[in-house]
Amino acid sequence: MPLVPEPFSSVTISMGSLSMRKLFLGNKGMPNLWAEFCPNLNIPQYRESLNKEKQEELDKRASKLKKRAISNHYFSSSESSWEVSAWNDVFGLLYDDERFRIDKRPYEFLDVDKAGNKTVKKRIPDATFGLRSYDDFLLKRGYICDAPDCKEDHTTMQPDKRLRDDDLQSMMHDPQCGLIVDGVWGKTELLFPFAVYEAKKRAINYTQAEDQIHHACRTYLAMLDDLARNPNNVTEYQTEESSKYQLFAFTSCGSHWQVFVAWNMRNDCMVETIWEGDVKEWGRAFDLICIVDQIQDFAVHHHRPFVMKHLEAWHARHQKTKEPVKEAIRTANATTADMDIPDGDSAKVDSNPLDGGNTLPRFYAGVDMKDFVLNDEQLAEPAEWYRLKSTSEIIRRDMSNETRRRNRSLREAARASEAAKEAANKTDTTPTQSRRPKYKVTKARKPPKQGRPRGRPPKANVTRETDPST
Repeated sequence: MPLVPEPFSSVTISMGSLSMRKLFLGNKGMPNLWAEFCPNLNIPQYRESLNKEKQEELDKRASKLKKRAISNHYFSSSESSWEVSAWNDVFGLLYDDERFRIDKRPYEFLDVDKAGNKTVKKRIPDATFGLRSYDDFLLKRGYICDAPDCKEDHTTMQPDKRLRDDDLQSMMHDPQCGLIVDGVWGKTELLFPFAVYEAKKRAINYTQAEDQIHHACRTYLAMLDDLARNPNNVTEYQTEESSKYQLFAFTSCGSHWQVFVAWNMRNDCMVETIWEGDVKEWGRAFDLICIVDQIQDFAVHHHRPFVMKHLEAWHARHQKTKEPVKEAIRTANATTADMDIPDGDSAKVDSNPLDGGNTLPRFYAGVDMKDFVLNDEQLAEPAEWYRLKSTSEIIRRDMSNETRRRNRSLREAARASEAAKEAANKTDTTPTQSRRPKYKVTKARKPPKQGRPRGRPPKANVTRETDPST
């Protein structure tokens, strides 16, 4: 049964958020009870579990984040500067991790109005964190560590064939599957996001940032919900643990950060604020970096295996839908193999020079059944998501063309009106009424003021008197 991605209908703010946690839950959040993973918010305890080298690294990163936040605040930096600081100082390790992809890219979602009309719309968060896909070259080469004396285990760094982009594309366009794997429908570049980020320049835009984050959580959680479903019966999950998927979100309004966790609880999108603070303070900057590192560990050890495990059932269903076409090709090859076709020049046909004058005895002999991929011509009908997206694009294009047509007609009407006015002025022979001449009234000049003239007074001539006795 194919799925059409549709966001959760609403967001429920968990009462385990910061203001209510101590009152109802004894300083423990709801994710500790319902979700698979929640970061250790006891940062001193988390720090003690790290080795000395890691602690020193965290100290340097926190100092760098604090210094950059103070600088951006002092110079009233733009929103772009705050984003650059976040990418480098907060999400730097995630960005360098080859298992993931981070990008500022849109996500598409299905919007249903009151009349029941379905439209595909899009929004663009400031950053989306998800898994990466692999082509055949990367799958064959594998992960290669550049460090000469590295002794770490890189098992989790290796590419996985379940994330092969060609297989994901083929499965996504199969009308019997139609599983969306990327926020941009039809793409396989950033798979099943596990975190999203929204930045604002000032704290007055906090409500707007929070609303955008909530909508992104509703949409990306719906993608994970579709993945966790049984492809043969989407009304049930694949396993009892399949419903424990989750998503993290970050907002920054200037130097003030918040961290959210979103999860599915009884078919409802729950969102809880698990941490907030001003990173101009070193302690809060250190807390944020520790939380982000724990979320990276979650993505490596929980989210990525969760996605790959649940993709297996969808790949298996897609192989079943391809089997009838494969069987038809096998039958055609078997039939033509038993035909008595002469060898040599007698097999040539020179009736049509466009086909080279040759007929192949086995039309599908060159088809590899293992790598067989359905294309649009072999599908009876496109996937439901593809039909909805194409219809929305056609409607949007028609509306744009209609707007251009209306604006063009208004401009032409305005030009015609101006031309008519000019023609009327040229052909109008009615004498114009003369106006009374305006006489200028000259004001009498005031006599100059009698008083001390302006400027410095002239120097008096001083004559020296000579003594008559000399």
